[in-house]
Amino acid sequence: MKPINILSDTQDFSPSVVAIGFFDGVHLGHLELIGKMIAYANSRQLPPIIFTFDQSPKQVLNQDFDGYLTTPKEKFQLLSEIGADKVCYIPFTKDFANLSKEAFVKEILIDKLNAQAVFVGFNFCFGVNKSGNSENLKEELYKYNRECHIIDPVKDKDNMTISSSAIRQIVRNGDITLANNLLGRNLSFSGKVVHGDHRATGMGFPTANLLLENSQKCLPPNGVYACYVDTANGTYPSIVNIGYRPTFNKNTHLLEAHLCNFTGNLYGKEIRVKFLKSMRPEIKFPSMGALIAQIEKDRQTMMEII
Repeated sequence: MKPINILSDTQDFSPSVVAIGFFDGVHLGHLELIGKMIAYANSRQLPPIIFTFDQSPKQVLNQDFDGYLTTPKEKFQLLSEIGADKVCYIPFTKDFANLSKEAFVKEILIDKLNAQAVFVGFNFCFGVNKSGNSENLKEELYKYNRECHIIDPVKDKDNMTISSSAIRQIVRNGDITLANNLLGRNLSFSGKVVHGDHRATGMGFPTANLLLENSQKCLPPNGVYACYVDTANGTYPSIVNIGYRPTFNKNTHLLEAHLCNFTGNLYGKEIRVKFLKSMRPEIKFPSMGALIAQIEKDRQTMMEII
């Protein structure tokens, strides 16, 4: 399903039910909201629509942008698989950020999307300077005889509210297991494989390398992780190191993935690293022999984990 830019698309929308959110991570809380929207739409025989933005408002407005759990491309792919009739978006710009809350409801939700009912999270904000909240949205929609359904916080088994900001902090803290539980799937990182210095191949542990220098993804701390790596030829259990390779005094931030039992050439090809569990921090070893011995131990630990 190709996402629809409602500013450039000329089609007229039939009466619909809409779920609104930025949906970074498409985590369990988002799935709860969207699932309720779809169920409600189906009960009214109306098309369910997901409405979102193409990039983070914080990034556009030069606020404290702390990275994506899912890049826009990844997010749109996940949203397209949920079961809505359409996934729509509007390019988030500074001009759009200055739209009043009244204009947002009238021009976007009523005139463009033809929303008969709208579903949002409890912490939803909209309009210039976040002047509107979920209750304001309910009031504005009531003026047009439209409904607003505000979804309560979704919590995990330990009563933690599931939110994108909470998951980002958990990822930065390195708790991969908890992050995966709140996401409802594995934290992942995708990219095209680049050439390294081929030192790992000479050690007997060839790696697929992904550059991290300009990444906008929220990443776990430098260290070694048990992972699966998806390639065009299949999925492989892997040892993944994130860091700067201190044993060799390198200064390029890199993700190195050793794919167990893989043979072939991945240079220039896209792979997806799916994190399972943290194994240890990145360490500077006194010798290459000590590093090789540790990698052997890491391989055994990784196989036990998976």
